[in-house]
Amino acid sequence: MACSKYTLTNTGSTIVNFNYRRCDDSLWEYQVELNPNQTKNIWVINGTYTISPVYTSSVYLINQGAFTPISETATPTPTPSVTPSNTPTGTAAVTPTPTNTQTPTNTSTPTNTPTNTTSVTPTDTPSSTSTPTSTPTPTLSRILFSSVYSGSTSLNACGNIGGSLINVYGNNSSFDQVDNFSLDSAGSSPAGAGYLEYNNYVVEIQSDGDVVAYSYTLCPTLTPTPTNTPTNTQTPTHTPTTTPTRAYYQYSLGTGGTPSEACIDYGSAPNTIYGTVAEGPGPNVGEFLYYNSGLSTPVINGYYSNGTAVFLVTGGSGKITGVDPSGCV
Repeated sequence: MACSKYTLTNTGSTIVNFNYRRCDDSLWEYQVELNPNQTKNIWVINGTYTISPVYTSSVYLINQGAFTPISETATPTPTPSVTPSNTPTGTAAVTPTPTNTQTPTNTSTPTNTPTNTTSVTPTDTPSSTSTPTSTPTPTLSRILFSSVYSGSTSLNACGNIGGSLINVYGNNSSFDQVDNFSLDSAGSSPAGAGYLEYNNYVVEIQSDGDVVAYSYTLCPTLTPTPTNTPTNTQTPTHTPTTTPTRAYYQYSLGTGGTPSEACIDYGSAPNTIYGTVAEGPGPNVGEFLYYNSGLSTPVINGYYSNGTAVFLVTGGSGKITGVDPSGCV
């Protein structure tokens, strides 16, 4: 398989994600994060690098050219071909002497050379392939979410009743895509069983800090108590208007009637889906997904996946009502 070295730089102001198939062991890397102003080198099998069109303009890509995988470099060392080429020289130089003494000397030389090459080649091959497999393991970086309200029920957490404000750490920068919460940055102290509310999102967690699948929801709208508005309100003479920079977000998602079908579809034939602009790039719980950029044709009920998380759409209006942050893992 042909490989290339890519140098990627995030020139934007938000985290971007991309996918590719690694050159050394052919494993897929999904949703690789690239922070703002960060530069990464990747060794990719040609034709497997993909990125959402939303992030294309934010990533500066340099193709460094063809690259041969490490596992192939140990192969081209055929040193035995050099040894036999010396045989005619020795024979010609000792023409007057008996040929019986020359024969055993030449035979022993080629036998020793192949022995050295075969012992070195197997030793190098496992060490080169074992190094990449250990790379994805350390994912200990956790994001701090300050002033998160905890409660014994979702209503307690959403209404800030009978609970407390705490700081928690998650293993994803988006709150509604975290699948484990802890009370410390190392992830060694689980957040405990109950409900957490942050920016109007509420989620149920278990005693080990793991998120209950598809438990992410929006807090219910509370009926506001009527308040007397003063009559002496002054309206400003000039109201600044802000022009939205975009009308929709574009996603590449797999679809299916089950979470596994959506994950498989993402890897084989993902679909272009459009989402409403609310909490920033997502998708996020409470937002809506559509088949067209005009946001007039909602997607059908079912499961949608970005290769890592699985989103549940119900109600017939394209609304995301639940998410499993690690549904494809």
